[in-house]
Amino acid sequence: MVTRPIPEAGLNILETHCDLIINQRKAPLRYPELMNKVKGVNAILCFLNDKIDKQIMDAAGPSLKVISTFSTGYEHIDVSEAKRRRINVCYTGDILTETTADLAIGLMLSLGRRLVEADKYLRKGKWKYGWNPDLMIGSDLHHKTLGVIGLGKIGSAISRRAIGFGMKILFTKRNFVLNDFRKNKAFYKLEYCNLQRLVKDSDYIVISCTLNKDSYHLIDYEKIKMMKKNTYIINISRGKIIKEPDLIRGLKEGLIAGAGLDVFEDEPIRSNNPLIKMQNVVLLPHIGSASIDTRNKMSEIAASNIIYVLKGRQGLCKVKT
Repeated sequence: MVTRPIPEAGLNILETHCDLIINQRKAPLRYPELMNKVKGVNAILCFLNDKIDKQIMDAAGPSLKVISTFSTGYEHIDVSEAKRRRINVCYTGDILTETTADLAIGLMLSLGRRLVEADKYLRKGKWKYGWNPDLMIGSDLHHKTLGVIGLGKIGSAISRRAIGFGMKILFTKRNFVLNDFRKNKAFYKLEYCNLQRLVKDSDYIVISCTLNKDSYHLIDYEKIKMMKKNTYIINISRGKIIKEPDLIRGLKEGLIAGAGLDVFEDEPIRSNNPLIKMQNVVLLPHIGSASIDTRNKMSEIAASNIIYVLKGRQGLCKVKT
């Protein structure tokens, strides 16, 4: 069962080995529809907005051997329940790391240099007098301080790019990169600090940590009040890491300079969300991995995970349980 259309690169792999049930609509299946469609399947290829819980696994029955998600996150899957049933859970691994890091830098530049705002200004015919010394004055990226919340693989990739801008980089702890950091301190030019110092001292803050019970609403009004008024927040991870009403309040009160968001607490964002009308906010429809190359690779991995498991081997990217 493929819950949404995927790029041909992965679809061709599946078609070679499996009989497919595919939801051809771009819209996600409603929960009752999904429950009905998975009956008797051996594998489910799902997406972040598909809730794969005990009831869905019950509906699939004992034939279900593998759940492969077209994403690097898998919080929408009840991994513990899958483990109890000996169902393999697989994901796309770190294939989207570099593409998502590119987007983070793009959001930083868009906010600091007011690129989106300037584009709209020009298109609306407001540019009347040519070059002007006070037109669309923004903030530099070079030699500013970047705070990276979650120095995993994406956070590290963002940091490598930021070094090219001469930025000072503060980061919060992620164990698996610390040994590399110690060996290459001169190259990375990173400094570990606690979250309180990071939010106080950073000009740009990028959220690249995973969503879990510790990071849920990690950035709230109290943290925003600690930030400088010229600070920009960028979130390319999960929307629920920021307490969105608190962010909106902080922006309205001028506590920070702006925000660049690729993810939201509720997706898609509602049309009456106050963020939509704010000039100092850049909003994207969850496109962190949206390059042709990366989406094709994600498709291949998500499909190959299924074929590997059904052939009695371990998936390319299996969730450790």
